[in-house]
Amino acid sequence: MRCALLLMGVGASIAACAAPALPPLEATRDVPQTWTQASALPAEGVDDQWWRTFDDPLIERLIALADGADDVALAAARLREAEARGGRARALLRPEVGAGGSAESARVDDLEQSQAEGLASLIWSPDLNGAAGARARSAQAATEAEAARLAAVRQATRGQTVRLVVLWAEAEARVAAGEAGVAALEETLEVAETRARAGLTSGLDPAAARAELAAARARPLTARQAADEARLALEALLGLAPGALRGERPGLPGGPLAVGAAPPVEILARRPDLRAAEADLRAAGFDAEAARRDFWPSVSLSAALGGRWIDPETPFSVSGPLGSVAGSLSAPLFSFGRLEAARDGADARRDQAAIAYRRAATRALAEVETALAALSWAQARARVLEEALTAADDRRALADRRHHAGVTSILDVLAADLALSQVAADLAGARADVARAWIALGLAQGLGAV
Repeated sequence: MRCALLLMGVGASIAACAAPALPPLEATRDVPQTWTQASALPAEGVDDQWWRTFDDPLIERLIALADGADDVALAAARLREAEARGGRARALLRPEVGAGGSAESARVDDLEQSQAEGLASLIWSPDLNGAAGARARSAQAATEAEAARLAAVRQATRGQTVRLVVLWAEAEARVAAGEAGVAALEETLEVAETRARAGLTSGLDPAAARAELAAARARPLTARQAADEARLALEALLGLAPGALRGERPGLPGGPLAVGAAPPVEILARRPDLRAAEADLRAAGFDAEAARRDFWPSVSLSAALGGRWIDPETPFSVSGPLGSVAGSLSAPLFSFGRLEAARDGADARRDQAAIAYRRAATRALAEVETALAALSWAQARARVLEEALTAADDRRALADRRHHAGVTSILDVLAADLALSQVAADLAGARADVARAWIALGLAQGLGAV
């Protein structure tokens, strides 16, 4: 024991000549206090479960399925692996206790001798240089990074689920607008044919109506294809069989969506991807620290206690207790660049992690600003198109009355039908854009990750 203490004392003296400390690292940039698009924000806000604002039972059911999607399960498995690596790294700081035994029997001439032996051993490498402790802290930070990535994947999967529902709903709304336009043109064609048979108009009016009707019937087909593709993508994302969601009818939000944006500093602290990047940076820093501490000496201690039983005993072999205590001290003298290369590589990885963190923070701020601008302009388009839809409906009604009265040609009615159908489809797209921008704003703020 005195020998072991002496070894630790000598090692501590050598460790006083430590490797140079880690160089300072600039991992952050200045964070703005407010948003440039703050004027676009409604006054009220929403809670972390932003999808509830849609008040859609279908979305609620799909979000529950999204939490069990394959991408989320894969991220959870990676977290369990990281936890296991962290547990192993922490276990290396503790002593290792083992036990063993052996037994044998031998005959020499007429003498048969039996022998049995048992030992309990303890091996301990005190973290004299601190390298193992630094690597354990690195493993803990890596586990925190994987936990944050799990939250980020959960958030992204929820966001993609609602985006696909909105895309599906937009396509269904375009189908409805196209079918309404087809129905209006069919009605116009019927009136034109009736008037032509009565001799009130020439055959040119029915021909024009039939041509417009044929072209209009193709528009809902494109929208139906988009609706099917969105539904199939949603089923694949959630791990459902193709066609599992057939028969569901998603809807677009009709009213304004209220969202408040937290201050930039709060958002940077809340976003899971930034928490992961920050944890990666801490892990890289601990690895760089461990690479420096590898230059310091290390100590290893061992002890064993047991006994031996021999029957019959001889002058050269007797039964009795067994025990040993040993210690060793080692320090690198010439590594021929191995330790230096490991240190430089760890420093480079820390620099990469710092750059990745800065880039992620910049991207996060840009995503919030972009979503705010997109939400503002999408809401403005939706308001204008709502007014345009009312005007197009009035125009269609007026053109129909004037055509029945024989004041105007059927071309005015056809133009009004087409304009009404197009504005209805454009309004569906604008409302979908509002929903998509609102979703992007919630995700950019780090909402929906818990």
